Amino acid sequence: MPEEIFVGILGGGGLVGEQYAKLIQNHPYFRLISISSRKDVADFKKFRECQLIFSALPSSIAQTIEPEYARRGFPVFSSASYQRLEWDVPLIIPEINADHLKMIKIQQKNRGWEQGFIVSKPNCTLQSFLLPLYPLHRRFKLERLSVTNLQAISGAGRGYKLRNNVIPFIPLEEEKSEREPAKILGRWDGRRLHLTDFSISTHCMRVPVEHGHLSYVSASFKERPSLNEIVRIWKGFNGLKLPTAPSSPLVYFEEDDRPQPKLDCLCGGGMSVALGRLRECPLFDIRFVALSHNLIRGAAGGGVLTAELYVEDMNATPR
Repeated sequence: MPEEIFVGILGGGGLVGEQYAKLIQNHPYFRLISISSRKDVADFKKFRECQLIFSALPSSIAQTIEPEYARRGFPVFSSASYQRLEWDVPLIIPEINADHLKMIKIQQKNRGWEQGFIVSKPNCTLQSFLLPLYPLHRRFKLERLSVTNLQAISGAGRGYKLRNNVIPFIPLEEEKSEREPAKILGRWDGRRLHLTDFSISTHCMRVPVEHGHLSYVSASFKERPSLNEIVRIWKGFNGLKLPTAPSSPLVYFEEDDRPQPKLDCLCGGGMSVALGRLRECPLFDIRFVALSHNLIRGAAGGGVLTAELYVEDMNATPR
């Protein structure tokens, strides 16, 4: 087990920041010693004892503040979207592309940062559909993908209201959902990242559900899998040996009416993806439903798990 690591949270007053604080409480690696609101994020003295920083800032603020913390020597684990597609910034779902953390040394060299760096968490919608697709892609090679994402109101931040309605547009969500998977599934050769080539189309809409992003997924592969093979692969997909990682990242429900956000959002403490309704598709090879907790697996939990992965993989205390 690593020695205790002092951490801070930028943007601690929002829903994601609050979730970070909950997950870090009594954490075996991390000790929370500093939290900022959006108003005092530039108070660098407040974080001088921190060895690692979690950022829950929106991109409009993060794009200025986070690089400055990294320049000053802080490892920054970011939830913002502004730098996710930059070629030297790791975009991590730990069970999928842990080796992309090796980009950090190149990032530091490119930017003249001796100790600091930025690691990014993907868009919250990706956790639902990309994590169950990854072991299938590894075996059968993904070729075409269509996803409709029904996204919870808590993904829009504190104070967002929606009742008896569906909003069929969320700014930039479809663009993020379509662009980020190719990077996450890409192959790192030690010098550069080779993006994975497959077709993807998404719809993203806001629905009146408090927590949980529900994805309706249709996919085709180079080699068509059987339904029994898919369920076997999902059930055999083991978790990482890290404090925040669920033992079973993928939980499949046999019932026709599952998964449901109200019943299944907290599978694996909110870190597992709940799956159901796997069946053949008349246009694609298969179709299924996937659900993940947008504030835990999709946001703060994904960030904490990535930081745990970094600490373990680097076999050294950050900074």
